[in-house]
This record gives sequence, C-alpha cells and structure tokens, in this order.
Amino acid sequence: MNPQPDFAKELAALREEVCRLSNIEAVRRLTTEYMQAMHDARWRDAVECFADDAVYDHGQLGCLNGKEAIREFYLKFMVAFEEAGGWAFDILSNPVIDVANDRAEARWFLLTLLIDPDTQEAAWNVATLEYEYVNRSGGWKILNGRCISEHQLMPHATGWGKSGRSRVTSFTDAEAADLPMNFDRINALGGKQMPGKLTRSIRGWSVPTHTPNADDALSR
Repeated sequence: MNPQPDFAKELAALREEVCRLSNIEAVRRLTTEYMQAMHDARWRDAVECFADDAVYDHGQLGCLNGKEAIREFYLKFMVAFEEAGGWAFDILSNPVIDVANDRAEARWFLLTLLIDPDTQEAAWNVATLEYEYVNRSGGWKILNGRCISEHQLMPHATGWGKSGRSRVTSFTDAEAADLPMNFDRINALGGKQMPGKLTRSIRGWSVPTHTPNADDALSR
C-alpha cells in the first residue's frame, strides 16, 4: 500500500516557505525603497530604513556608528554633495538574499552614474553592497551596511580601463571636514578596505583593497 501523504507536514512546510519568500520580498522592497529615497533626496526617509543601532561602513568614506551618525551623514554630507553640484543615479542589480528567522543578509551590485562635484563632469562608481538586516517590532531594517568600492570617480568618457584615471576619494580631506565619520578602521588597515564576506575577488579593482583572506573575521 502506498503511504498516505502527511498533509499537516506538507502544510507546515508550505507555510514556512511562504514566510521565507515573503521576508525575502520585504528585504528587497526595503532596500529598493531606501535607494529610491536616496534618489529623491529624501534623506530623512533614507535614514528611517536603518535600525537604531545600525552601522554603515562606507570603506574609503569612513564608518558611521549608530543611527544618529548615519542621520548626520545624510543631512550634512549628502546635502553638501548636492550643493557642490554633485548628482548620483544608483542602479542595483544581482541581489542574493538569504533569510534566517529575524535576520537576513544580502549582496547587491551597485553602478552609480554621477556628476563629480570636484570637476562637474560625468563619472562612474562601481561597488558591491553587503547588507545585514533585522526584523523587529517595526519591521525589517538595515542593521549593518558595507559599501565595497571597486572603482571610484572614473570619468565617464574614459571609463574604468587602462586610461580610465580612476581616483579614490580622499578620506584624509574628508576627515578634516566637519563630517560624522570614523576613519580609525581604514587608517589602521593602511588606507585599504577589506573585501566582504560575499565579495572575494579583487580582479581589476582600482580602489586599494587587501587581498581576500580565508579568515572571514577579517572582512568584518
């Protein structure tokens, strides 16, 4: 005789899978709403996408510890960036999102078309974003963010090849400004960023980056 299907187990498994997919979609929507707020210059809305104890490691631009530091960054640095003639259009792609209960992590590719406020010319940025999320009473929020730049401020006309003249944002100059950044970590690493947990290759990168190490602890 063929065994009877266990409908209770199948229903429980189906509910678990629907919950997992629903959480993945919620994380995806949170991230895209955050990027839309950035595009619209709705800085306060962008800040509300972060948890109160969030940390955002911008690599060469320093590390923001806590929501208040993130808020100050957006309300000072981003406003100053636009007032200086800067403009940015961010394109996210290739999301890989994993959810486990009330935690999630994701990797995104980021291509930014921008106007360099220093030159007033069109430029490119290429980076990988690695985010960790937490689901609390207020819903999903970004808990930890990392921007791992591969190429920064490449002139649009020349791109990121041999003649691209990619240049790295000067964190020394930024540190001297009245901005809420913490450069201790990047300075301790000799000005180099660490590759991420999900971002191992550094082929072709022009931003100073340490060689990937098997010890993932070094990436955090």
